[in-house]
Amino acid sequence: MYALAQSLTASDLEVLADACAEVGLTLHVTDPEADHAPPPGALLVAFHRVAAARPDDLSVEDLKGRGGYVVAVLDRISATDVLAAVSSGFSFTLASPLRRARLVETLSYLKSVTPSENTQVLTLDGKGSLSSPAKSSPVTDAEANLLRLLSDRPGQIVSREELTEATGGEDVNKVTSVLKQKLLDIESGAKLLKIPHLGFRLVGTVHEGGN
Repeated sequence: MYALAQSLTASDLEVLADACAEVGLTLHVTDPEADHAPPPGALLVAFHRVAAARPDDLSVEDLKGRGGYVVAVLDRISATDVLAAVSSGFSFTLASPLRRARLVETLSYLKSVTPSENTQVLTLDGKGSLSSPAKSSPVTDAEANLLRLLSDRPGQIVSREELTEATGGEDVNKVTSVLKQKLLDIESGAKLLKIPHLGFRLVGTVHEGGN
């Protein structure tokens, strides 16, 4: 997992770098003058200074689509500014100048509630069975198709509309609720994460097996 920074001041960027180092996260900084690919792994959180946003910055929707939380860094904290940020889709707000202790607390919390990327590889076979190295469980066609769609987009958020189509029109909340329990039952280590107002993402890997 890694953190990303967009348009932060030099002083805020330095504090964020120190906090990331303390909690064991790689920090990637977007640079309009260079095309540096982000580090491997899933995006955990992005810090975006709203007042200094650039046209080439990734949008809130793009960042959430990569599976990360998005923090609005505000030059001032007021009810109006916070409401505007939340209404625009930001997950949290923080005031500039950033404080190391608060960042460490925030990053540590987000790491603690985010499943590890090193989950076991699951196998989905043609007979309707989902297996981990430990156990297996039968899955319905709707559950299998939903898993296939999510696994085809590793680390990305898939919209509820697309998932509904994949399940043949079944209730996505019910399908994902049952699947979450089956992932626990087979001791998979994988997780289905609901991203409010956007959709779901799969933390884990599903491979197609034999018939």
